[in-house]
Amino acid sequence: MTPKKNIPKKAAGKIKPDNNNNTNIKNNKTRKHELAGYAISDTSAIERGDKPMTIVGHLNELRSRLIISLTSITLITFSGFLFFSDYLLYIVNKPYLKTGLKLNVFALSEGFIIRAKAALIGGIIVCLPIIVYEIWKYITPAISKKDRKFIGGSVIAAVVLLYSGMILTYFFLLPIAIKMLLSFTPETMNSIIGASKYLNFVFLFSFAMGLMCELPVLIMILTKLGIVSPRLLISKRKYAIVLIWIFAAILTPGPDILSQALVALPIMLLYEISIIISKIITKGKLKLYM
Repeated sequence: MTPKKNIPKKAAGKIKPDNNNNTNIKNNKTRKHELAGYAISDTSAIERGDKPMTIVGHLNELRSRLIISLTSITLITFSGFLFFSDYLLYIVNKPYLKTGLKLNVFALSEGFIIRAKAALIGGIIVCLPIIVYEIWKYITPAISKKDRKFIGGSVIAAVVLLYSGMILTYFFLLPIAIKMLLSFTPETMNSIIGASKYLNFVFLFSFAMGLMCELPVLIMILTKLGIVSPRLLISKRKYAIVLIWIFAAILTPGPDILSQALVALPIMLLYEISIIISKIITKGKLKLYM
């Protein structure tokens, strides 16, 4: 008879699960989802345990967000053209009319184009919070819960600062800029300003100054990313002041120091506010690490 082989007995008790095998199983499931067409960027859905949205689903959601934004702009623009175009043009032309001059049109269709352009610009400005909200709702699933509060606050602050900058520009800087630019016209010449070009100037000038007011938000984001620090901003303050006054001199040409100060001083104030915000963000980081 052949001798019996010693067969090892199974270990008594429960078998401990292999963590490496569980990790491999999870990775394989993730790869299957990716191959099936699921969006990799939908990290928050994975964290919650929800089923990630497919690429087709993301495209459908993007289309719905765009439709809502474009529909809002269209309705506001159409309403502004029908009912508020005279009031919009009066608001835009008021700083220029204070000089005693009138704007001019150079074509039969230009009156219609100016009203439509003013209504469209007004529609975009009014619907800006709706557009920002739709963009925010679309990108929220790809943002972790930890960063949503910071990014959401930054977006709200950016919109408020943009509106504030445009309003302050209209009431304070635009009248000064118009007077300064008209002062370059020789007495032997007449100023015949086209209404359409004037409308473009008002919008671009106000929008540019509104973007300048985004400086604190920009510094806050750069500090959060570790690109900028309060020490760097303080060390470069003198260079920033020189650049600010050069920018003010270009924006308000002429020897009048008052008009340049009205542009430079608010930007310098925003720079100092940016330093304070950068310090707050940096101290917050230090508290997290300690």
